[in-house]
Amino acid sequence: MTRWIERWNAYWFPRTSTLPLALCRIVAVSAQLFWLRNSLGEQIHLAEKNSAFIYPQLLIRGVTAIVPRDVLFTPSGLTGLHWIVIGAGVLALVGFFTPVALLIFALGNWIFVAHLYSYADVHHPEAVFSILLLLLAFAPVGDRLSVDALLRRQVARRSGRPLDESGESDVAIWPLKVAHVLIALTYLSTGLTKLVFGGLAWMNGYTLQAYLLADGLRRNLPLGLWVAQHRTLCVLLSIGTVIFELLFFVSLFLPRKAPYFFLGGLVFQLGLLLTAGHKFYPHMVVLVMLLFFLQTEWWLVPLKRHFRLPWVSPGSRGQAQEAL
Repeated sequence: MTRWIERWNAYWFPRTSTLPLALCRIVAVSAQLFWLRNSLGEQIHLAEKNSAFIYPQLLIRGVTAIVPRDVLFTPSGLTGLHWIVIGAGVLALVGFFTPVALLIFALGNWIFVAHLYSYADVHHPEAVFSILLLLLAFAPVGDRLSVDALLRRQVARRSGRPLDESGESDVAIWPLKVAHVLIALTYLSTGLTKLVFGGLAWMNGYTLQAYLLADGLRRNLPLGLWVAQHRTLCVLLSIGTVIFELLFFVSLFLPRKAPYFFLGGLVFQLGLLLTAGHKFYPHMVVLVMLLFFLQTEWWLVPLKRHFRLPWVSPGSRGQAQEAL
């Protein structure tokens, strides 16, 4: 039992640098602030166009049990919430009261996403990103590259108290680990769905051609229309899609090879964007963060060798993975 607990802790809670976590905070919050900038109009439009929720999401049911719909989900209520979330996001970005600001920012975005999908049009591209954004609030995201860290150093210097300058933590990487598992389950689910409901017919080329033609014509995507005219290519892409989605789960057990899977995921998502117009931008951002911040050795070691970057020992995470 002790050995299994040690292996569990070695996987989820290795002692690693907190700098990649801080960079994740900056990337994730910046991306969400960018997406929020023009989203208020759609939220207000849905609230005004519909007198009631058509398919209220679980979070919306909980919120409206406390705050009535005609109080919060009105133009003034949504506008007020929008600016509260924006303000919390700015604080989280600069790292001031970081955990609290990030928690408010994440929960506010959860409410907006749930409200958007409470009118019978439910999708899932924001799911993994939104979960990761919330989990980051429970990790030491403000220990580096933040106003909080600067203030702590100043207070410690003035009081003469010792300050931990190691820049490491054993709870710095678990949110990214969870995101990795969720991404893997997402791909596995879509791959199994294709096989269970479509079977081998899904890979006959005609199915993909039909999807690409429909999306290409509706969204005016020349690349998608071109691919749809080549059945052999569609057969190969269909087979490759299923294989990739089913095998991505293997990256959980091959951590040193995981960056190749993340890079493959980015190529896959870009392909969907260019040929079918599927805008899984939150998914792409998660893959980018996993690529660069979950396993840093593949790019950090060469940079350290040439530029002497002020990061902690790059071998720490690799040694933790070796313990598995």
